[in-house]
Amino acid sequence: MRIYEGRHMEPVSPAVSRRGLLTAAATAGSVLVLTAPARASAHVSTVPAEFREHDRIATVVTQSPAGLPVAHTYAADFHDRLGDWIRMWWASAPSAWIAPFHVITSGTAQGGHALLLNGIGYTRAGKSQLGFDAAVRDSRYWATVASLYRHFPSVTARAGHLEISDGQAGFTGSSEQIGFVRASLTQVWGQAQAPSDIAGRTGWNAFTEATARQGLSNHHSL
Repeated sequence: MRIYEGRHMEPVSPAVSRRGLLTAAATAGSVLVLTAPARASAHVSTVPAEFREHDRIATVVTQSPAGLPVAHTYAADFHDRLGDWIRMWWASAPSAWIAPFHVITSGTAQGGHALLLNGIGYTRAGKSQLGFDAAVRDSRYWATVASLYRHFPSVTARAGHLEISDGQAGFTGSSEQIGFVRASLTQVWGQAQAPSDIAGRTGWNAFTEATARQGLSNHHSL
């Protein structure tokens, strides 16, 4: 895997446009478990083939809240879609933010089908800063929630982090999603009226993508 330099992060496939949004779903590859030949001693992995341990999401390093590099076990499909999400988030971020950046996480849950997200850091003027902080309910908080809802059905606020659950993305009408819509309308868009087609797939995708861009200060009209 190649590393990213400067403003851009290197996508897995396809290439990411700085002003575009990557919405193509990644295809999860099968994982082969290799066994040692007869009579040879070998470590036998206790992680099922459909789960893998990763120290990155796409090319982005994961760190603990203490700032240390950390690896977690993810379901394969879930980890692939997290890669799609972080590419979208970075494409929506201000151009003044540069790589390297990192995802701050308390770990995974639900047997590798959920991520506990604390923050996202980026580099500016040679210093690491937070572009998203799960403890601060500002416009970038709601923009990040919007980007997550573009790829996942459930984003639950916990003490100090968000719990992002695996599943098919889309509008469900849950109390969490309704709360997100109301908050993002006032905190990001400065209005109270939601688009009439928000419950449809196209409308939901458009609203979450635009809210992500708007809230991260990369302004575009809805």
